Amino acid sequence: MNGFLFIIFSLIFGQTPESQPAPGEHALGEELITGEAEIVITDQKFSLVPQFDSWIPVQEFFGSESYVFDDELLKAVDSLLVSRQFLSSSYLRVPVERTFLAGDILVFLPEFEKRVANWELVIANSLGETVRHIKGKGQPPAVITWDGRTDDGEPIPTGDVYSFTFNAYDARGNQTRIPCEPMKINAVSWEEKNEWILSIVADELFVSDGATLISTAAQRLDEIANFIKEHTKRVVQEVVVYVYTEKEKLSFDRCAVMESEIGRRLVLPKDVLKVVPKFIPGLKPKQSRIEIHIAK
Repeated sequence: MNGFLFIIFSLIFGQTPESQPAPGEHALGEELITGEAEIVITDQKFSLVPQFDSWIPVQEFFGSESYVFDDELLKAVDSLLVSRQFLSSSYLRVPVERTFLAGDILVFLPEFEKRVANWELVIANSLGETVRHIKGKGQPPAVITWDGRTDDGEPIPTGDVYSFTFNAYDARGNQTRIPCEPMKINAVSWEEKNEWILSIVADELFVSDGATLISTAAQRLDEIANFIKEHTKRVVQEVVVYVYTEKEKLSFDRCAVMESEIGRRLVLPKDVLKVVPKFIPGLKPKQSRIEIHIAK
């Protein structure tokens, strides 16, 4: 390569290997620089080490004495520590507080002076009618499981206020009665032979007698999407959403909203998600509900 460059240089300047200057001689136009010079650089070099604590964002949440431990903590920490592509994935459940009954009731029981021989939990509706008896022997557990069904095996209606009374009996039959705080059950899930079902009152999603979502509907829709994701297999067969109201137009309008909101939160094959209007004349407003059926 050096020889090739030298030939090109010779052709440009009209020199050939034979016409090169002898040692000690220089060609026309060439400048010779000789001698040495000592240069000392006196400029001061700056050293800058970046100071960054990767835990500062998390410490800001936990370190503040005025911080209120609310429902947004889980989302805030996840958004800082988990990759963005995972947070936005339609296959993962979204961190949200569960509000619907799903087979368990937490009961904080006091200590009994005498040994408990038998106990029962009596569940009644807003009319005072007993809908379920749950009984047991010996020391009562801290968690009592209830599947949301009546003594006849039927799912309880959503949107009603239910009262819970705990009774404990000693070996002689002496009774200790503990009334628990009444609770409005807005959503309940249960398992059938071939499907999972989630029923939620319409007031948890929509304004009264309308198809406009309320301010807290996003959390409940996330909860519904979580329920579908949790109870679907790798191959989803069918998800059917029934919208119950007393007016035909209202049912259709709410169906359009539910199809859009659920479709935006889930990745489902084509024709798997179906939204069906169910209008029943004379249906009371508190009985308006949304039912999600997931085929097993």
